[in-house]
Amino acid sequence: MGVRRQRRDTLARDEGKSEDACRAGDKNVRMTIAASRRDRLLEKKRAQTGFRTKEESMTSRFGWFSPRAPSPARRNFLKMAGVLGAATLLPGAAVARTDLGPTGLAPGDMDATELAAAIKARRISPLEAVDAAIARVQAVQPSINCISEELFDRARQRAATIDLSAPFAGVPYLIKDEADIIGKSKHFGSRLDKVMPIAKRNDILVERCEQIGLNPFARTTMSEFGILPTTETLAYGVTRNPWNLDHVPGGSSGGAAAAVAAGIVPTAHGSDGAGSLRIPASNCGLVGLKTSRDRIAGGSFLGQPFCLSRTVRDTANQLALVENRGADAAYPPIGHVTGPAKKRLRIGFIMNGLSGHRPSRDVVDSIDATVGLLEGLGHKVDETRWPFDGTKFVEDFMLAYMAKAKATRARMTGGKSPPDPALIKGLIEAASFDVGTLGSEFSDQEIAEAYVRMAVSSVAYFEMFDKMDVLVTPVLLTPPVKIGEINGSIPFPVLLMRLNRYADYTMLQNASGGPAISLPMHWTKDDLPVGVQFASGLGDERTLLELAFELEQAQPWAQRRPLLWAPSRV
Repeated sequence: MGVRRQRRDTLARDEGKSEDACRAGDKNVRMTIAASRRDRLLEKKRAQTGFRTKEESMTSRFGWFSPRAPSPARRNFLKMAGVLGAATLLPGAAVARTDLGPTGLAPGDMDATELAAAIKARRISPLEAVDAAIARVQAVQPSINCISEELFDRARQRAATIDLSAPFAGVPYLIKDEADIIGKSKHFGSRLDKVMPIAKRNDILVERCEQIGLNPFARTTMSEFGILPTTETLAYGVTRNPWNLDHVPGGSSGGAAAAVAAGIVPTAHGSDGAGSLRIPASNCGLVGLKTSRDRIAGGSFLGQPFCLSRTVRDTANQLALVENRGADAAYPPIGHVTGPAKKRLRIGFIMNGLSGHRPSRDVVDSIDATVGLLEGLGHKVDETRWPFDGTKFVEDFMLAYMAKAKATRARMTGGKSPPDPALIKGLIEAASFDVGTLGSEFSDQEIAEAYVRMAVSSVAYFEMFDKMDVLVTPVLLTPPVKIGEINGSIPFPVLLMRLNRYADYTMLQNASGGPAISLPMHWTKDDLPVGVQFASGLGDERTLLELAFELEQAQPWAQRRPLLWAPSRV
């Protein structure tokens, strides 16, 4: 009997910790995981990709592009909670080359790789590219509300000075509203943004994105402080899913996902602290890669910044350019990933969530179909199970995440004495206030112990990859929920129960530091996207990207269009 027909019921250096707990938890996690995995991983990656020294890497200039084909009150709350899931550039980094000539697509229909090639060929100028993107924003912003701040004049000025030799020269880009942009204040999706200072420098990843030619022209909406996996805020209103305006795009990088799915831009900045790239990617039919911890500079213990895109090659090309290299690298560089590998993989899959919840019929169908596709491509697929107590793990993650929320509130006040609680409560959402309050009730020792327990679970998780190459799971328990079902105004106990029945997978990779990617493998009968998650061992993004290229070729998705498609509106 094929594995598709088997029964599947058998199925922290985070700013959120107090300073002392952070040191204790982070040290234990890193020492434990490093002892069990790092040496073997480095040898494996050297064999696969080669490891260039800093001197070797510095010998080349920007890579060359040309278009090719297709391219997440105290202990009782923890038991109820699923997740409050919600973010040294080297010019010689190689990028995916392509073998078809120009397609003749309009700029809004191109992916970032092809748009960059069109700009280099002077078929469109950087100014024309950003003006067209601004027109697309203006056409659909009233419908999906994905932009929190316009940076139009700044982007137009940059367009005149962009180096056309840069890989993504002149490609319009969007920045999630939690990253520093020089001369601007970030907002964290909150009305408490009035206490945030003007940034004196760019966030590290924003700086690298500009160095490779991307041209930020606006900020995107996010859930308040990145806490929820939806994007409905008191500060900026409701962000909607272009596939169905009555449904959420996900969160916390919901504005970025809505913008890419609607065709405003081909790729946008985001971050993932409990699934905040992968959940919006799943809900909006996009590619969302959460990288290994410290693969890209500027992350935290739980959260990693990167991007959302419509094509695998845009994600692969951008990662090759912004990943840490040389002395800053925690792993050998991934480098040039251009397509599928010939090697057939050992793949495991798990249907039920970490807390044991069974996903909806649509999500089960997405896994069934994906398993069938993988088997048809020659991969060996077997069902497996979580190697630890998932319910206890979720409790520990929830504690760490609450502590993160407490620290985020402190950061918003610049480390000064907190304002009057009544004042804060009047400015922020009820869920944000409750999470921060609960986080304050746990001691540094309790938080540190939770991080140590998560480290033990992480070791057990990574040991799974001694017997398999890739783990397949759902991203969420259901397709995108409707607007209003999960937001910061809902009474906290009810909100936690709803979260527990919605997001029960993605936090594992944030706690462990491992990579995972959401790919748009399924659409419901109502044309709502359902993503599938593919995870691998620490530092092994190459395997995920190669498999993603193969699945994209076998089942193309980039030309599927949502109900609201910006290029058709201008």
